[in-house]
Amino acid sequence: MIISVKDINKSFKLFKRKAGLQGAIKSFFKRDYEQFHALRDINLDIDEGEIIGILGENGAGKTTLIKLMVGLLHPTSGSVIIDGYSPWERNHEFLKKISIVMGQKNQLWWDIPASESFLLNKHIYGIDNNKYEKILNELIDYLDVREKINVQVRRLSLGERMKMEIIAALLHQPKIVLLDEPTLGLDVIAQSKIREFVKHYNREYKTTFVITSHYTQDIKEMCKRVHVLNKGRSVYDGDFSELIKSINPKRRLVFEFVNTPDTDYINRLKDSFPLNIEDCILSAELPEDKLRDLLKDLLSKHSPHSMSFIDLPVEETMKNFFEDPSRYL
Repeated sequence: MIISVKDINKSFKLFKRKAGLQGAIKSFFKRDYEQFHALRDINLDIDEGEIIGILGENGAGKTTLIKLMVGLLHPTSGSVIIDGYSPWERNHEFLKKISIVMGQKNQLWWDIPASESFLLNKHIYGIDNNKYEKILNELIDYLDVREKINVQVRRLSLGERMKMEIIAALLHQPKIVLLDEPTLGLDVIAQSKIREFVKHYNREYKTTFVITSHYTQDIKEMCKRVHVLNKGRSVYDGDFSELIKSINPKRRLVFEFVNTPDTDYINRLKDSFPLNIEDCILSAELPEDKLRDLLKDLLSKHSPHSMSFIDLPVEETMKNFFEDPSRYL
């Protein structure tokens, strides 16, 4: 186990006042505060070399948890131990083992090329020249940004900037990488490239990745295990595909007949299964066992012109889950 989060609670004191001059004058003499609980009783253990997703809607507490892990925030109560270190002690050896990339914040200098920021990181972490060149060349080739590293960061596209941010975070080869909304605002191609890179890098170097996102596609493609937060509380920790099946166990079958099927046969199927048929195409959304029964019946009478199984949209499934997690767990 490389990360251990035990009984973490984090609350913030928020100042509130009414709008307008009257509200401003009143708050000058008497400030009103309320306690906001960002995280409640969070427990999480992560093994070395694992890719785990922290999934939740906006405001669920994902970024707060990440900031606690790197020592940017102190918990109200509880403890975090990462590879034997307490993050808030800011030990130099600990800082060399961890890196963070935040989709909403830049670590690169805006008005100079990314290559200059890379050199700065090289000196900060004391990376040997030969090692630095080897690591940098590997990263920029895989992410396909060799022609962009000498361009001012502010002139890069959002996807190119995110790739540069990831390179800067990986130059010192950290054991643990925290990615907070790494594909936020990116186009489909850039998102796919970053997802593939994370999986490749994890296979090559056994680096532990903790990825927060409210994009379920990120989690589905990169993470087998997911820790789900809802309004600051842990509501699930386990296999993501199993969670999806428990929320919505149905899959869609699309079966295209070679010739128009007999009406009596279709009516008999409709008596047994909820399905739709238009021309020669039959479609049905059913649980796995019912889907197998329907397919067995179809194949016993007809050879398909084409046939496909479609998983129902993950985004819609998770939307239903977040509306009331207690219905599914």
